[in-house]
Amino acid sequence: MSPRVVFLTYNIKKNKNTETEITFLKHKLVDGKIKGFSNNDKNQTEGDLECAFLDSKKNVLQVVNIENPLKKIVEFVNDSGNLEKRLIELDSTQFVIRAPYIENTKFLEIREISENQKPNKILTTKL
Repeated sequence: MSPRVVFLTYNIKKNKNTETEITFLKHKLVDGKIKGFSNNDKNQTEGDLECAFLDSKKNVLQVVNIENPLKKIVEFVNDSGNLEKRLIELDSTQFVIRAPYIENTKFLEIREISENQKPNKILTTKL
């Protein structure tokens, strides 16, 4: 069977209590490979997402880490004509999880890294 890639689209926002809410929007499965796919555990910070692909017994097949989608670094030219970067915190946005598709994947569990580096489960999507 040829390799496949799964794309999952979600909406993320902070509610009135500053809790993170994530809503599943759609998923797409396409033929192909992700060039240079690596999923190294770089230093995760508060607000980053840990996305675990699970089988029917909830065993972890692979984990994809995503930097906090609500924090965007924007580059712009300032009044002096110099390039500058600024961190912008969004109230809500969409993000996409892209990963190699593993045949017996049944669920995707999204956890948010908390201030004490412990992941809090937010959402499980049945695939």
